Amino acid sequence: MRRTITLFVCFLICLPALVFAQDLTVTGMVKDRSGAGIPGVSVRVKGSTQGVASTATGAFSIRAAADATLVFTSIGYVTVEEVVNNRTTLNITLGDDNQQLNDVVVIGYGTQTKKDLTTAVVSVSAKDIENQPITNPLQAVQGRAAGVQVSSQSGKPGSGISITIRGNTSITASNSPLYVIDGVTSRDASFLNPNDIETMTILKDASAAAIYGSSGANGVVLITTKKGSAGKLKVAFNAFSGFSNLWQTQGVLDRDQYIALMRELGYTTFGGDLNTDWQKETFGTGTQNSYQLSLSGGLKGGQYYFSSGYQQDKGTVAPAKLDRYTFNFNGTQSLTKWLKLSANAALTSRNSIDVSDNAGVSRGGTILAALTTPPTIGVFAPNGQYTTVPNAGGWDNPVALAFGNDNNTRNLRFVGAFAAELNFTKDLSLKSSISSNVNKNHYRYYVDPFLTTYGRQERGLFRTNDTYDNVWLNENILNYIKNAGKHAFTATAGYTMQASNYRYYEYQESRYLDQTTGAPIQPSVALTIPQQAQWSKQSFLGRITYAWDSRYLFSSNFRADGSSRFSSKNKFGYFPSFSAGWRISGENFLKDSQTIDDLKVRASWGQVGNDEGIGDYAYLKLYQITAQGDYTLSNPANEDLKWERTTQTNVGLDLTMFNNRLVFTADAYLKRTNDLLINVQLPPSSGFGVQAYNVGSMENKGLEFVLSTKNFVREKFNWSTDLNFSLNRNKVTSLGNTQKSLDFAGIYERDAAVRIEAGRPLGSFYGYVYNGVNPANGNAIYADLNNNGSTDAGDRTFIGSAQPDFTYGLNNSFTLGNWGLNIFFQGVQGNQLFNASRIDLEGMFDSKNQSAAVLNRWTTAGQITNIPRALSQSSANSLTSSRFVEDASYLRLKTATLSYNFGQAALGKLRMSKLMLFATGYNLLTFTKYSGLDPEVNQYGANGPSMGVDYGTYPQARTFLFGVNVGF
Repeated sequence: MRRTITLFVCFLICLPALVFAQDLTVTGMVKDRSGAGIPGVSVRVKGSTQGVASTATGAFSIRAAADATLVFTSIGYVTVEEVVNNRTTLNITLGDDNQQLNDVVVIGYGTQTKKDLTTAVVSVSAKDIENQPITNPLQAVQGRAAGVQVSSQSGKPGSGISITIRGNTSITASNSPLYVIDGVTSRDASFLNPNDIETMTILKDASAAAIYGSSGANGVVLITTKKGSAGKLKVAFNAFSGFSNLWQTQGVLDRDQYIALMRELGYTTFGGDLNTDWQKETFGTGTQNSYQLSLSGGLKGGQYYFSSGYQQDKGTVAPAKLDRYTFNFNGTQSLTKWLKLSANAALTSRNSIDVSDNAGVSRGGTILAALTTPPTIGVFAPNGQYTTVPNAGGWDNPVALAFGNDNNTRNLRFVGAFAAELNFTKDLSLKSSISSNVNKNHYRYYVDPFLTTYGRQERGLFRTNDTYDNVWLNENILNYIKNAGKHAFTATAGYTMQASNYRYYEYQESRYLDQTTGAPIQPSVALTIPQQAQWSKQSFLGRITYAWDSRYLFSSNFRADGSSRFSSKNKFGYFPSFSAGWRISGENFLKDSQTIDDLKVRASWGQVGNDEGIGDYAYLKLYQITAQGDYTLSNPANEDLKWERTTQTNVGLDLTMFNNRLVFTADAYLKRTNDLLINVQLPPSSGFGVQAYNVGSMENKGLEFVLSTKNFVREKFNWSTDLNFSLNRNKVTSLGNTQKSLDFAGIYERDAAVRIEAGRPLGSFYGYVYNGVNPANGNAIYADLNNNGSTDAGDRTFIGSAQPDFTYGLNNSFTLGNWGLNIFFQGVQGNQLFNASRIDLEGMFDSKNQSAAVLNRWTTAGQITNIPRALSQSSANSLTSSRFVEDASYLRLKTATLSYNFGQAALGKLRMSKLMLFATGYNLLTFTKYSGLDPEVNQYGANGPSMGVDYGTYPQARTFLFGVNVGF
């Protein structure tokens, strides 16, 4: 026993020496295929945290056990694992990692490796979407995808956005892209939880989108949501909380300045003697909160993903608010070797409270009311009612406009699909799916008969409307894939059916009180007529692709669409496309290049159609029911109505250099749209309003550039940059033989601000040329273009354009150890806005408060100024003119995110797979000359004919977030 104990003690004493004796000092060089040393390569002992980095010449030295495995990793190179096997010298060669070129890209009804693409496609991944205070996932695309212009229509919680892919192709038909969400088509994707999205792939050219025929006329956005993977259950939790405020306010007149102006206008009463700051009363601090929990994993023969989320966004202008609940499911199950079932569903429930904008105080616009309500009054009058603007006949103050009514919307959205896939052979498969896209909307508005002016006028008002829209789609897609040697061939054929059922119901009652006595009475119910509409489509599609040795690439699509929106003789539209590519780097003269990793040129041509935006029965003779129960003709028949058709040609280049450290893409395109679907104003003598016709044509041409670089690649520090640049030139080339021009963007009590005319782009401002102020009398001077000695309609001309010269985005990502920093700038250059808000703020024609700019107004003869005199009850000094056209170019620090990822050692102790803390700033800085609250927002939206008008639009806020991402 004593001997055993002695031997054991000796063993313990010698153990460290034995262990140390098994460790070796391993030295060597890490080189690329050309024999050059690679600096900054991570050399790590597998299964431990022990590691070093190679020197500037590629040399390394590390202590490791004799039987250890060393792992050599570097960005842009294939990871290599090498067993020490008692060696003290190891020389390693790392091959180029072209994995990016082998990435699978989702395309219409299938996938394709990135290296074999012959069309213009861009993808945005989950990392570009996460950790942002957005309710619409398409907001994350802004500035990140060349050729895709994204603009926020408003800063209100849950407000819509405008997306234009390579310019507008239509005037009154739709300019919005088609969204395909896990195979389900939709005209909207705002209801999706951004955290559920894996990738968004944007098909930009006609050859890529032609497989969707008429639906892809304005481009296609393919959205793939997250899915499970084989293995253990994975649990993820994402959460953030933050606050927001407006990044600027505007200077307006204080009490004394306002009273002085009112006296000039002839007013003798001013409402009171207060000095209220209405921007302070109206604009506050918003809050954002988001929580999402997801479960994913794999079962035998299948995978699943389930998530549930809640997001709340309280706006900077109370009581605007959005509460949204989301549920998402994705699952697949292989029943046999030849049969696989899949299902996906997304359910979103949202409740929102609205605050009116895009109007002046006289029309109930809260934003402009905060700027134009006189400071002399307070929020409430002594009798408890909201105060009104003095000398104005009952315009309410902004707090009354925001809180004086109950204005909310409940929306339920469901998108779901079920599919079965049959594998007849390893090369041939058939996938059949049925999907449904359901949208139910309930709007409620109530104003009591006491608190507000409008409520007292109506003696109380209650209004509701309900919308139900269900679009179902059946797709049957046959796919054949054959790879033999250097030949790669695929063929796709399909048949689809789609139909929509739309219903709308409205109810309204008012007059709750007797006008004389004020006693409650039976309310008056307005006559409303339920509306219902249906449309359907039938389509045949096909595609073939061929690649030889990944060098010579070819693809062709064809789709035939039949739409119920056209008569039998024009029902079907036929949309072909072709594309080809040549991988020059695969040729012998470049195969051994030490600088060029991949070089490909490609070209494509294709046609797509459009049947949107004209109504479901535009070609039929339609009658309208009157309040008396009679029927009147409202739309004459037009059986010649046919598809709007867009033809696009694209030439592109893809280049990868320096071991994947530089990636460059360039595209040039030309889009021509013919047979535009336009709602044309009919002559007054016809007795009708507007009717849809195929009138005119339009052209878009542009350039796109994308550059991605890995600037520094070290073991603990990395810096990469992504830059994209786009320019598009839009022009209406014809409006037909009878239509000379079309006017859009109506300005209240003034001429419309936008005119469409052949030879001009959409969004062209039209009005008088403002030449300053007459020093003698203080009146505005407008250019007399027709030389008749007076200011009249003949003096109106084109005065600006909402079309930008170019758009761009710049993203920089830094990592230092476990720390990460992402800084993203987004900008638009050369566009203009018609600042209609200034008509209310600088017009000086009634009792509204005015901008501080009017302190420089003309007041005495001989005065030199650019602000006309105050002119009571007259619009002569504030006509629709170049005075209100401003440069709206801007550069915005869109997001800046600082994050910390806990390392494997800490995660092991916490039994987590991921733990990241982050802080994000959104809309942090804006550099612009625009004088309004936000250079981006638009009253009418940014992708239609009325683009480029700001009239009291709810501005975007600056937001600060703090959050956590956890994985188990």
